[in-house]
Amino acid sequence: MPPSMIMPMKRNLALLPRYLAPSAWWEHVPIAHWLVEHLQPQTVVELGTHFGVSFFAFCEAAQAFSPQTFVYAVDTWQGDEHAGGYGEEVYQRVQSEQDRNHRCRSRLVRSSFDEAATHFPSGAIDLLHVDGLHTYDAVKHDLETWRPLLKPEAVVLFHDINVRERGFGVWRLWNELLERSDTHGLGLLHGHGLGLLSFGTSEPAWLNSLREILPLLTAKGSLLAQIAELRPECQWGERNHLPYRLQAEQHWHSLQQAREELERLRHEQKGE
Repeated sequence: MPPSMIMPMKRNLALLPRYLAPSAWWEHVPIAHWLVEHLQPQTVVELGTHFGVSFFAFCEAAQAFSPQTFVYAVDTWQGDEHAGGYGEEVYQRVQSEQDRNHRCRSRLVRSSFDEAATHFPSGAIDLLHVDGLHTYDAVKHDLETWRPLLKPEAVVLFHDINVRERGFGVWRLWNELLERSDTHGLGLLHGHGLGLLSFGTSEPAWLNSLREILPLLTAKGSLLAQIAELRPECQWGERNHLPYRLQAEQHWHSLQQAREELERLRHEQKGE
C-alpha cells in the first residue's frame, strides 16, 4: 500500500459522527467520509435526505477534511411511497442541526428534484447522491435530469441497489448502467446496497483506491449501524453521553488494530 494512503486511512477511520438519527444508510457513512477526503469535491448534491444521516456524513467529512466542499440537500421533506409520509418535525430536526453546525458548508433546498435542477449550472457537480423515490422510472428520470449538471469526472451514488421488493427498481437501473461501455462502477450489497459510478472511457483511480480499503470501511460501517440501532436518539458529542462515546472509541481502537494487521499481512505478501 502506498505510504500516501496510510494517513488518510487513519483520519477517516477515526472520524466519529456527531449527528445520529434513524437511517438505513449507516453502513455506508464511512464510504461518504472516504469519498469526501479522497476526492475533495467542491459541490456535493444529495437527492433525498429524510433524517439527514447521509447528508451530515458528507458535511462532517467536509468539516474535517475538505474545507472547500459545499453540500446541498434536496428534498420536499414530505415523504413518498417508499419512505412513507412524515411530519414537519423531520425537516425541523435536519434544519436545526444544519443551522447549528454546518451553515457555512451546506444548504437545504426544499423543493422537488426537477425544480432544484434548474438552479445548478451545467458541469457543476462533483458528487451526486441519488436517494429519492426508488422506482425504476423515478431513479432513471433523476439520473437523466441531473447528469448534464455533473462534471466529467463526477461520482454518482445510488442507494438501495440491493432492494427488490415493494416496487424498488434501482437494482434494475444499476445493472443497465454497468452494462454500458462508458461507465465504471462498484456495487456494494450490504446496507441495502450502494452503487458508486463514474462515466468515462477509462476507470478512475479512486475506484481502485476504494477497493484497497473497502474491508476497513465496511467494518467501521457495521459498527456505526450497531451503535445507531442501540441509541438512535443520542448525540455523540453531548456530555451526558460520555460513557457511550467512550464505548464507541473502544470500538475504533479495535478497528485501528485490525487496520495495522491488514497492512502487516499485505507487506508480507509483497515480500517487503
